[in-house]
Amino acid sequence: MCGICGIYDRNNPGIATESIVRMRDVMIARGPDDAGLHIAPHIGLGHRRLSIIDVSPAGHQPMHNEDKTIWITYNGEIYNFQGLRDTLARKGHIFQSLTDTEVLIHGYEEWGIEKLLSKLNGMYAFAIWDSQKKELILSRDRLGVKPLFYMEKDGKVFFSSDIKSICLSYEKKLALDFCSIDDFLHSYCIPQERSIFAEIKKVLPANYIVFSKNYTSTNEYWHLNFTPKLIMSEYECMEELEKRLLSSVQSRMISDVPLGAFLSGGVDSSLVVALMSAASGSRIKTFSMGVREQDYNELKYARMVAEKYSTEHHEFIVEPDALSILPEIIWAYGEPFADASQIPTYYVSKMTREHVTVALTGDGGDESFCGYRNAVAYHYAYRYRKYMPRFLRDAIVPAVANALVSVAGIRGAAGKLKTLAEYGRGDFKDSLRIGGIFSPDARDGMYTPAFRQKLTGHKPFDILEKYLKDAGGVDEVDKSLYIGIKTALPNDYLTKVDVATMMNSLEARSPYLDYELMEFAARLPSNVKMKYGRQKYILKKLASRYVPHQAIYRKKWGFGIPIGFWFRHGGMKDLLNSILMSEKAIGRGYFNMNSVRTLINEHLAGQCDHAYKLWSLLCLELWHLMFIDKVISKSDKLL
Repeated sequence: MCGICGIYDRNNPGIATESIVRMRDVMIARGPDDAGLHIAPHIGLGHRRLSIIDVSPAGHQPMHNEDKTIWITYNGEIYNFQGLRDTLARKGHIFQSLTDTEVLIHGYEEWGIEKLLSKLNGMYAFAIWDSQKKELILSRDRLGVKPLFYMEKDGKVFFSSDIKSICLSYEKKLALDFCSIDDFLHSYCIPQERSIFAEIKKVLPANYIVFSKNYTSTNEYWHLNFTPKLIMSEYECMEELEKRLLSSVQSRMISDVPLGAFLSGGVDSSLVVALMSAASGSRIKTFSMGVREQDYNELKYARMVAEKYSTEHHEFIVEPDALSILPEIIWAYGEPFADASQIPTYYVSKMTREHVTVALTGDGGDESFCGYRNAVAYHYAYRYRKYMPRFLRDAIVPAVANALVSVAGIRGAAGKLKTLAEYGRGDFKDSLRIGGIFSPDARDGMYTPAFRQKLTGHKPFDILEKYLKDAGGVDEVDKSLYIGIKTALPNDYLTKVDVATMMNSLEARSPYLDYELMEFAARLPSNVKMKYGRQKYILKKLASRYVPHQAIYRKKWGFGIPIGFWFRHGGMKDLLNSILMSEKAIGRGYFNMNSVRTLINEHLAGQCDHAYKLWSLLCLELWHLMFIDKVISKSDKLL
């Protein structure tokens, strides 16, 4: 893994070396092993290297072809690069290294950008400078595992793996995107091409952008299809899934540096560890994180798997004082981000990096195999809409559900009926408005009139409706999976893992994110992935061949921390008031501060659980204090 950056000046040939160096070296954690630079008329490229494949100096970047007409700065791993290298060598291309980077250069020469991208299986973000065409090409992998930001301004194109390096290279003040703040308070993160700054965008997953003298062209090169459905027996599905997943695991175990695996104790990571053990001739290193509070602790399940496969197992317990590293976390993300599992992900990455340089993960299993609870809701809501008369499901059933919940509480049958009523009301599109940290009504009530006016009617769920138009499949489960893969997966889950691992100079690889495996999963009927409403049905059936029954068939916990409990104890109480109710926070004019105070007081009194709302507000305000007001730094301690 690496950090890439650069500037393309369409009008002026001179690129300041110090600008590229400044952009590059803010990302030193992404690439502590080497630093590279290429300056030529109209272009400056920078690179920080974490050496994984061919750790020799031959892997130095930016890298060029034989006549130095094509240059690349690249972040990622191409898992099928050896086969592509052999093909290119037979066509007469001469290689100077054993890297996958050089395969991209010669592949671009041989096939052009569109065909090259169609052949790649991996995670990547790269920039190619074609000096003959005077074109800069930025591209990102199909799922968005690796980040890539860019800005077009004043005749220049700035790009980087890290939003901070663009801000540092452009010394004028950048305007905030207030709609991105609204998005953030809905979904923990800033989605799709937006960023916290109006001028800075993200290259979308499965896209490449060509910047030339007179035009900018954006192109999508891959689309995940959920049809036609495969016609296979359950046994055949499981056999094919096993073959594909094992192949994906094996390809991600190719490394010239030490390798291990995250092991949460859940189905996805446990199956990866089992298949790694089957594919390896040596003992696998595994790494797990836990907390003292037993309601959040999955360590016992991780230990079951570790013992079964005799792994070299390591554990870390996150204590409440882990939040003292929050300024460092805020700095690393560079824009507001509030998925609270960013804390344990950071710590398990830190522990893992003490032993290995590459770690396999279980990310992506939930997205392809119906691992989230909303998949169950959509499974039943589809049938509910199909068979229940609309007047009953839009009025009478919701009223009955609300009455039952008021008497029996949200758990049990009453809660399930309420969920069914919510997801089944209206059309499928209406269900996309369910959820979020702050509901639309909650956000609207919390915003000041002045801030609401700046949003000009923006609605965070509009992006979900946009992807609904592109979603294929035969039912609502398919559609919900597609939307999640296009939105929550790259914007939240993969961003979290990328930043947490890169903070610790660790490379993370997930076999479930193999695009060919995901294409296979997409074409499986939803009742194979989730049979009788049981999540991950076929994946769990496969896992039962390898993983202890207790670790498979249990309640899904997720990778969380007890921030609600932490907020009510010790210095965290004072932190909430001192940060969220400060003069600077009030002066921003975003929120009705009485609403914020009510959230704090109700949570501290135990009247309501506002943990994730407060965490989001805390992360947002700390980001402003660090990047806008510049009154705190990443090395400050809040507690």
